[in-house]
Amino acid sequence: MKRPKSLLFQVAAAIGAGLAVLLMIETLLTYRYVGTRMARDQALLQALEEASSLEHQLEREEINTQDGLRRILAVIVKDREDEIAWMTVMDASGSVLATSLRSNSRPSFATDQIRRVAERNQNASVVQDLSQGQALVALVPLKLGADGNPSTNWRMLEIAIYLRGPQGVLHPLNRDLFLTALASLALLASMIVFVLRFKAYVRGQTLAAQLQLARDVQRRLLPASGAEAGIEFAGECRPADEVGGDFYDVFQTQGGETALVLADVSGKGIPATLRMGVINGAIRALSRRGDEATVARMAAILNELLRDSAAREFVTLFWGFYNPVTHDLRYVNAGHLPPLLVALHSGEVRRLETGGPVLGLLPTAVYQDECLKLNGDEALIAYSDGLMEATSPTDEEFGEARVLSAVRSSTGSAEQVVQDIMSAVVNFMDGAKFHDDLTIFVARLVSRWQSREHAGN
Repeated sequence: MKRPKSLLFQVAAAIGAGLAVLLMIETLLTYRYVGTRMARDQALLQALEEASSLEHQLEREEINTQDGLRRILAVIVKDREDEIAWMTVMDASGSVLATSLRSNSRPSFATDQIRRVAERNQNASVVQDLSQGQALVALVPLKLGADGNPSTNWRMLEIAIYLRGPQGVLHPLNRDLFLTALASLALLASMIVFVLRFKAYVRGQTLAAQLQLARDVQRRLLPASGAEAGIEFAGECRPADEVGGDFYDVFQTQGGETALVLADVSGKGIPATLRMGVINGAIRALSRRGDEATVARMAAILNELLRDSAAREFVTLFWGFYNPVTHDLRYVNAGHLPPLLVALHSGEVRRLETGGPVLGLLPTAVYQDECLKLNGDEALIAYSDGLMEATSPTDEEFGEARVLSAVRSSTGSAEQVVQDIMSAVVNFMDGAKFHDDLTIFVARLVSRWQSREHAGN
């Protein structure tokens, strides 16, 4: 069953297409009428007006010689050359008395037709093709007899009025009709495209809504910057596409430890995001188990849960547990870029590499964990490969050295360290686009850090 809105849009599109067709038909019929009867009628009317105007001008200026008549005709045609092709005055037998043409050409009408028009005091017209376009050649009687006797002294005016083209009498109307035809064609094409692409448009809107939902879900899965059982932490995740597969997490276990997680799911987009949500849930479930399983053992269990030989997808993971009582950090690194444990005073760097292969590919993979004693001077800097592989306009990678430089030059909180690293990589890329998901996570001890600062004051 179709949705009411979808059906409404399709009905509206069909009505629009129908109106476009009707508008096109009406435009074509109007153009045909204008191009035939109306154009000829308008041109003939203009010819009669020109004849009457010529009569008044000749009487007003008392023109009674052929040279004077020829001069008047030449002036009129020159001033109206975009409308009038020529004007010729003849006697009732068809002999040319004066013309605007350079040579006395023969009349366009036969002699007997000229005499018949003169005798009946009527007019005649014919359409001719000229080099400048079609023209209506009209034969119009004139009352210009020398003795004033109209029965014997009728004289004739032959005048050619342009019908089409830039000189046409109906050129403005033809132009408007042409524009109307183009508009109706554009409307019809738009309606056809709309109808054909409507389903794809609806699917695109649905996908956009799903992407927005995925972004919202992904943002909710990432913890806000803050403190957890003595650990100050902050992070930022920038997907290469609308959504991505990187994530970090900080939470407390049932044993009172603080779990620190950063993972990178292979792939990008919605599939990676869905897989990221599953993995995040599995990590939280394994981390809160009541048994005494080591982090290495939990990594092996997670590997078996994720392994799928058909999918050939994998996850890199740093997974650690901080004990706020003993200040121990137990961790496993499953194929992830080694996080950096930086001594803020001495600048010494330790790479947390102990672990095993990536998760989800190898059966019965073996993992090892390591336990470190923290003294409060360290900052844990973890990141995804999107940070290392960020490239400058000259194709140079950002690299670990620049990460360390940004960390050592930062004197603020964990959140400030994250922002300093992000600013450094953005400036390094100089407007280039991220080609992979980029995630940065920073954690350090709160209580010892604050007590050391107070002691220094």
